[in-house]
Amino acid sequence: MGRLRSDTHTTMMESSRRPSLWAGSLRRDHIRLDDLASDRIEEGQPYTSSRSGPTSGSRQNSFAWPFHGRHASEAPSTTRSSRFTLRTWQPRSFFRPHDDTASIDRSIVPDYVVNFLRGETPETLARKKEQRKWGQHGVEVAPRRGTFASQPIEFGHYYSGTDLTRDLNTFSSWSRKSGLRRHITGWRGGVIFNSLISFIILLVGIICLILVIAKARLLAGESAIFTGDCATAEHINIGIHIVINVFGVALLSGANYVFQVLSSPTRSEVAVAHGNKHWLDIGIPSIRNFLHISGFRAAVAVIVLLSAVASQVIYNAIIFTTQNVVNYDVLFVARSFLDHAPFSNDSNINEGGLSNLDIINLQHAASQAGAFTNMTSTTCLQEFSSIFQPSFDAVLLVTDTVSTTSSLIRTSEPGTSLTTFSSNNNDIIAPDGSHVQYCLARPSAPQTCSVNLSGSILGIAVLLNLSTVISMAIILARSSFEPLVTLGDSIRSFLRHPDPTTANACLLTKSDVEKGDWAFSEAQFFVPTNHYWFRTPSFPRWALTAVSWLAIGAPTGVALGLMVSGNLDDPLTRFGVATPQFSYLPPSPFGTAQMPLVTALPQLLLATLYLVTNAHLTTYFLSHELSLFARSPRPLRVSSNPAGEQTTSLFLTLPRPVSWTLLAWFAAMGFSLSQAIFPGVINFLPPNSSPSLSAGPKPPSHQIVAVSFSTQALLTLLALLAALLLAILLLGCRRTGAASFASGEAKGNPLVLRGGSCSAVISAKCHNHDVVPPGQAPHHHQDDGGSIWLRPISWGVVEEGSGMRPGRCGFSANGVGCVDAGRNYV
Repeated sequence: MGRLRSDTHTTMMESSRRPSLWAGSLRRDHIRLDDLASDRIEEGQPYTSSRSGPTSGSRQNSFAWPFHGRHASEAPSTTRSSRFTLRTWQPRSFFRPHDDTASIDRSIVPDYVVNFLRGETPETLARKKEQRKWGQHGVEVAPRRGTFASQPIEFGHYYSGTDLTRDLNTFSSWSRKSGLRRHITGWRGGVIFNSLISFIILLVGIICLILVIAKARLLAGESAIFTGDCATAEHINIGIHIVINVFGVALLSGANYVFQVLSSPTRSEVAVAHGNKHWLDIGIPSIRNFLHISGFRAAVAVIVLLSAVASQVIYNAIIFTTQNVVNYDVLFVARSFLDHAPFSNDSNINEGGLSNLDIINLQHAASQAGAFTNMTSTTCLQEFSSIFQPSFDAVLLVTDTVSTTSSLIRTSEPGTSLTTFSSNNNDIIAPDGSHVQYCLARPSAPQTCSVNLSGSILGIAVLLNLSTVISMAIILARSSFEPLVTLGDSIRSFLRHPDPTTANACLLTKSDVEKGDWAFSEAQFFVPTNHYWFRTPSFPRWALTAVSWLAIGAPTGVALGLMVSGNLDDPLTRFGVATPQFSYLPPSPFGTAQMPLVTALPQLLLATLYLVTNAHLTTYFLSHELSLFARSPRPLRVSSNPAGEQTTSLFLTLPRPVSWTLLAWFAAMGFSLSQAIFPGVINFLPPNSSPSLSAGPKPPSHQIVAVSFSTQALLTLLALLAALLLAILLLGCRRTGAASFASGEAKGNPLVLRGGSCSAVISAKCHNHDVVPPGQAPHHHQDDGGSIWLRPISWGVVEEGSGMRPGRCGFSANGVGCVDAGRNYV
């Protein structure tokens, strides 16, 4: 049988890579399907890989040791069974006899003897040293007759049983001796980090609650933590809400992290699901996994996520501001009133209850230039038709009446809206039937504002925060929990314990799985197409993202449009400041304890949008991370127990820069939302009692609690939402790097996850073994040895097809070939 040779290191980063060309040794562990019972798969136990030792027929040494004979058959060798077993590997101990050539005491036997017994030559030792530094080159592959497997031959380069033992010793030693490191790295380190942040927020909440109760006397009914200048109160309100929304999004992000860990399946749960032809989500937060994972984990995941979402609402309801406004007096007068004409203060016309002295003071001030603001009747109707008026404390409505008895026509109750006296053509009609010609309004003294804190709501927020911290800590107590959290976790698991349900289906797609086609009866052709990231999320996920965005974006846009169009003279109002034109009384009255909760409810929509957006972007980057293995060798990024050249990180799938940017973006949107819709609490002080910063707060005559809007904050929120949507769409237009050939052109990538995460698809990509059906004897042939998941690996063609025999694709640590559009693979 002729051999196909590759003299170059095959990576997509090299321009000399050719399509469908052998570039790496094969790794073939014979596996029996009946050896893969789901209840025997334990991710914490490394398995003992079976391999055939070097044979005289497959090894030709170029150099010889001093005692080496001319025939390789004279050298002793140890033949091992190739049957794959899942028994627990135990490290050697002093009391157990060594059962291979490595048991020879190296202090007695020279190294070259030990190396000879391993099947090494000076050439292979030198080649191994070079390969550890530069990678593998010069691989020959000889296809075997009558089977899809092949026998790799690499100029005398073999992995001995001692090499694998050393790799497994590395894994076992790391897990046994680095218990502390195990709990501060990977997903456990991430949970500790998020738990620490949640605990700090909890501590801050407890301290604030104690201080407020002790100093602000909340138990006595006083909730104002600041009373004074409105500009200062505005700055305090903005500062506190910025901190609150940073805390809220941090809690939500941490809860989502823990939710993803808890909803991730273990390998045994994946095995059971695959046995029943069900696929699971891996690498993303998932609700659909709840049907297949532990009920306890599902319950804790729901608790931690709901606690964080509720905290986002509750924290934004803790702080609200109150404006102390003097109620304005309303007087209908004749023109002669301005010339100090006499007036009557009879109770029949004095509904406002003004004293004679109050009326005289108003009459005297009206005759002075600049003391009152002159308005037309139309402007006057607009200014004094809202639920409150913070700028004026009295208004004189001058009519066309000519009276000889009294220049005062009537007074109305303080704060009466002039819409009560308006006609159909927006004229103001006095109680005596005369028409108002113009108005004179007296500016009020600078008003005061209060920053209030609700102690009961703060207590609820602390309890929710406490439940979040406890839920996060529960997962750390389960030391035996080893979920498949990251893509690297699943690849490592499927390479160590191949999944027989997806054997011989390396080109399996999610659409095939959803149709029930888990295994193919014949080889499949890869159809290369340029893959854009927007094709990675499934249609339901895109629909969920769109609905979540519209649920908050559409009301924001509609509210902004209606408010601006109705107040073109002054369309933009400041953040978190209640204004008369954008404050509305609810149909049924709410108290100051209920209205902050009502206005904070839209934070639920924002929290939902964060969770959906996070999952959407995670799907993007999950497919991207998997596609990189088809372009160049990469070490596996695992979430726990890294061994060999594996890496670990605190982030799960979404890269840290993207995650932090998303957190900051939603913190800004949460703050904008808290200032866009908020409770407008107005305390009306008695008339003729001007507020004073030095005199302290005066008891209000009455209070209204309205829903207030800020058009500036609404515009900012809408801009942030539009930018978020644009970022998702632009990121979806990114094209995945090509890793296959079609007509000599690099096009398509066989590792993209079209349709989103799918455990069956990932499992199908991890077969470079001969999976033997139950009842058949495995083929015995040489393996390239070595636990490839411990080294940088790439995915591609690991066995070239010839004639009617299809090729094979899978992971390899020794280089792979490109997937060719003109060939079929299993």
